[in-house]
Amino acid sequence: MLKIIFPSIMLIPLTWLSNNKNLWINITSYSFLISLLSIIMLWQNDMDNLNFSLLFSIDPLSSPLIILTTWLLPLMLLASQNHIKKETELNKKIYISMLISLQILLIMAFSSNELIMFYILFEATLIPTLIIITRWGNQTERLNAGIYFLFYTLIGSIPLLIALIHIQNTTGTLNFTLLPFNSMSFNSSWSNNIVWLACMMAFLIKMP
Repeated sequence: MLKIIFPSIMLIPLTWLSNNKNLWINITSYSFLISLLSIIMLWQNDMDNLNFSLLFSIDPLSSPLIILTTWLLPLMLLASQNHIKKETELNKKIYISMLISLQILLIMAFSSNELIMFYILFEATLIPTLIIITRWGNQTERLNAGIYFLFYTLIGSIPLLIALIHIQNTTGTLNFTLLPFNSMSFNSSWSNNIVWLACMMAFLIKMP
């Protein structure tokens, strides 16, 4: 995962050190290299090849999500060049920095071992997304759209936070690698259903 995180972080200083003429070429080409590098993770799904740590690791479920995330950045850069070509150089760099920070947060969220770390990182993606919607949205109602987006996603994530607290109190851990080895379980089947519904609500509300 560090092979993807560190190059993604280096995109931010590259953005601010590039001049206006070579800005799009530098960022797009470098992000395409990161996307090509991420394909290596498809061959690291074997348990022997995973580098587990206390906070982050890669498994067969997170690898495709991280690869899709890395491929989204160059595609978004290619799609948005004409849209913000009339913006100032400062606004262009801020826009690209928001896209890069969104990629970094998503990669860290998809590779996190701790459920609470996943929750924090996944909700942190609201900040760059809200800035992009309210500042560079195409419709005139983009400010209202950003407010509704923030309101619904934060309200929908509250049941997920409550479910995580319940899992922590029940099992004593929120670590993905330790949960299968925990002998404690939920007290009843309806408790399992409520926890499942609370976890799914935070993601289903983001679908529209």
